[in-house]
Amino acid sequence: MNFAVCVDANAGARAQARAEAKKQDALHRQRALSFWNRETQFARNLDRSVIGLSRDQSDIRQNILYQTGAGRLAQQKAYAAYLRSRKANEGGRAKSFGRSALTKYLQTKAGIEGVVTTVAGRQAAQKQSQAMRNFRSFQARAREKLGLPAQPPPPVMMPPTNRLGGALSLAQSGLSIASSIKFLSDIRVKENVEQVGVSPQGYNIYEFNYKGGDVRFRGAMAQDVVKKNPMAVGIDQNYLTVDYSKIDVDMEVVNVGV
Repeated sequence: MNFAVCVDANAGARAQARAEAKKQDALHRQRALSFWNRETQFARNLDRSVIGLSRDQSDIRQNILYQTGAGRLAQQKAYAAYLRSRKANEGGRAKSFGRSALTKYLQTKAGIEGVVTTVAGRQAAQKQSQAMRNFRSFQARAREKLGLPAQPPPPVMMPPTNRLGGALSLAQSGLSIASSIKFLSDIRVKENVEQVGVSPQGYNIYEFNYKGGDVRFRGAMAQDVVKKNPMAVGIDQNYLTVDYSKIDVDMEVVNVGV
């Protein structure tokens, strides 16, 4: 049986600090795992954003190619119509008829080229800009969801042992000042026992320390007291105690070990 903890005034605070350190460590591990999961999802979102941008750019190129091809086909049809009109004019029609056909062809050609230029130029640039904005916006939202990695918890300050404070508290709350608190005084929990005197009422006085502890006490022995005053002796967890208020011996601290 170790009674050293009984005289450590900070034993409770130290136990609480250890429990708090374990709690913070568990929370840190949980946060780290959560960030790892978010990081994995972030990588997937980046892949999705790149694929989305690639598809948007591919759609833009496909639309340009389609409109360009359609424009060229329309130009070919317009030019073919113009040639047919010239052949028809060989029969002796007025020159104004030929000029009108040429003007119509040139107007049609200019309109087609304008559409192709708009699709391949301004509209393509706008769509490209929109695709890039969507790409950057998607990545920004993904980074926002990722958050910051789990930071190590602040260190938990471990209170030092305070055997002196515990011993003094034990002595002040005990029978060294004539209190009525019972002290564990069974010889089975003591070691380095040395008789140093006898009280006026005939109780042997000993100096000792509790097993496992290094604080030196002075007091009576329950096995002696029970022979002279059984009413001053009690039992606590199968060990004998002494009520020092019923005998003329004080429970005192002799010295405190380091």
